[in-house]
Amino acid sequence: MRRFCRPISRLAPLHLLRSAGLSFALTVAAVALPAPAAGAPGADASTDAPKTDGDYEILVAPRGSAAAETAAARADGTRILAERRLFRALNRAAELLSEPGATTVTIRLAEGEYPGQAGLGVWTIPTIANPEGRLRILGGYDDAFSARSPFTHLSRLVTQEGRDGAFITVERRSQLAELVISGLHFDAAPSNNYDARSNSILKGSSRTYGLLSFNQLRVESLVVADNIFINGAHGAFDPAIGGVPGSRVEIRNNLFLNTIKPMKASALSRGTDVDIVIQGNSFILNWPFNPDPTSSNVGVVELYHSDGYKTLTFEDNLFAFNPGGAMQQDWAPDRMGPITLRNNLFHANGSLFSTATPEDGVIVGKFGTNPTYMSLDLIAVEDDFDYTVEGNVSMDPGITLSIAPLQAVDSDAVQREDTFINDVRRILGMNQSGGAVPIANYAPRMVYLPEHPPIPSNPEAQRYGIQPGQVWGAR
Repeated sequence: MRRFCRPISRLAPLHLLRSAGLSFALTVAAVALPAPAAGAPGADASTDAPKTDGDYEILVAPRGSAAAETAAARADGTRILAERRLFRALNRAAELLSEPGATTVTIRLAEGEYPGQAGLGVWTIPTIANPEGRLRILGGYDDAFSARSPFTHLSRLVTQEGRDGAFITVERRSQLAELVISGLHFDAAPSNNYDARSNSILKGSSRTYGLLSFNQLRVESLVVADNIFINGAHGAFDPAIGGVPGSRVEIRNNLFLNTIKPMKASALSRGTDVDIVIQGNSFILNWPFNPDPTSSNVGVVELYHSDGYKTLTFEDNLFAFNPGGAMQQDWAPDRMGPITLRNNLFHANGSLFSTATPEDGVIVGKFGTNPTYMSLDLIAVEDDFDYTVEGNVSMDPGITLSIAPLQAVDSDAVQREDTFINDVRRILGMNQSGGAVPIANYAPRMVYLPEHPPIPSNPEAQRYGIQPGQVWGAR
């Protein structure tokens, strides 16, 4: 691996990746893997756990479904409750947690589609002020609520054009011991606008809210796990909590796909009390704030200075095909806190910049007062910064896309008959044999296919990124 740390002086066209003139609909796909045996990695994972006197369950399933029948049969009106709408479950959970004491409320969502109240496509966790309370929102359950597999049994939160906030917002002045959001499908596409000719996002007329909003929630433990964040026009979420001494944020096993500037890795208030762990996520084909190499917010994860965290750890993640780079650091090195990069896979990040190679784009930034972006590979990060950098790799994970129909022009390299399984490099304008062929599409609408989750087809890369069988709370 060669060292790369130089200013980006020759920039890609401002219209980003243009010359093939593509217009197409996209679906995520991967080489189909055999079904794993029960109990093996990749198998459906039970999240049932022994209950205590302070535990409540709220089973949520769409009207008329088999899961709704199960929920109604199991409900006892006291400790186990049944609802058809998520907003009612959230309101009930807030009521149960309003009493002081070590109460745990677990909302379990079966597979299915969940519109917001009156179809508005937004949900609110009412203000809860219980420093001993625990709220767990878990999706992806089967019809019996006995096992869950959120990457195949999708609990879809369905939004609409004109949504007036994040998908899920925690009301202000809330405090909990624990909040878990796991196993939900957040697709912002219905609230976005797209160009009819190119399928590129029209960011200016799409909704400018993220997908989760924590509103300075004071919490000891925040877990965001096993979710699918896709087509976000203005980020997925920031872990913007109000920390308490010993707070921990765990962001693990999520898929971040085709989202613009997904995250700033920083707690908003009392950040120096907060350990942030970003582990086992897949960050695939996420976009800078503007399709422009001079844009702000080019990287997938923005690295904040030491006021935003006590420690910041990236481990077992997969960063691939993110045009603006995997991470962005604009603060001077002496402003940064303890950061660890351990056992992550990086491939083909930073293609927004014409000097990029598949190894580059691990961190892109101005690092203080530099007037232009610098791009660093793993060797440069390890040699030039006081971060803990160990066990990371750069290889092609073999992530694939299904593209249909595809009209290619202005490039002999891409004028050929297309199949429905194509290397993701095509959308970034790379030839199958390497090299750059810029194209026109910016954050085009994509969908997630549960029968083909974007797991690497390269066996050596399969340990990185999302692991569908390792959901939060599994035995």
